[in-house]
Amino acid sequence: MTAQKILLFDIDGTLIHAVRRPEYRSLINEMLKEIFGTCGRISEVDFGGRTDLSIYREALECEGITIDEIRQQLPLVEAQMVNILHGLAETGIVYKLGAGVRELLDTLSMDNQFLPSLLTGNVEKLAEAKLRHVDIWHYFKGRGAYGSDAEDRDHLPAIAAARVREHLGTELHPEQFVVIGDTPRDISCAKFFGAKVLAIATGRHTVEELQEYKPDAILPDFSNITAVYHLLKQL
Repeated sequence: MTAQKILLFDIDGTLIHAVRRPEYRSLINEMLKEIFGTCGRISEVDFGGRTDLSIYREALECEGITIDEIRQQLPLVEAQMVNILHGLAETGIVYKLGAGVRELLDTLSMDNQFLPSLLTGNVEKLAEAKLRHVDIWHYFKGRGAYGSDAEDRDHLPAIAAARVREHLGTELHPEQFVVIGDTPRDISCAKFFGAKVLAIATGRHTVEELQEYKPDAILPDFSNITAVYHLLKQL
């Protein structure tokens, strides 16, 4: 492996899109009630670019549930979220791939300059389950970083970098990492670490909205594989 650029992909809104969001959210609410006795104000929380830990903290702290209590129950929460996804998948599609995603990952996998990995707000086992659901889990190496690793997304790039360094057995510098995501928080965490960032307007934020946060590059989507590939080579 001679990777010179580590690509840290966000998942939701970047690689995949929910097909049955209301049904999924309802089941998450019921899961939180079973584990914590309440789902707090989960219906009011903005999920965009957030880690699962920060989402649950904001939802449950009004009920007196601390972040330490949430961390203590996190393995159970993680297992239940995976079970919810598997249960939904038995009755139909839960997530669909974004346009061009599989083709881009195929192209990147043939160039050993790149190592695709992950930086997502999802807890780790749920991230794996989602990407297995759309059959792209096998493209990602070096473990990356997840919403079960830290509450603040800004701390995830450093965690991902440490794991990828261990995976490759070589020193890597922040500018060798490219965070790829669809929210201002993806841009923020990349800048906090010193990585490059490619913003992709495949979520709820437009190109114009994302441009205000000054990413290194921005695209409307992944549909032009050649353009995305050459852009990543230039970053």
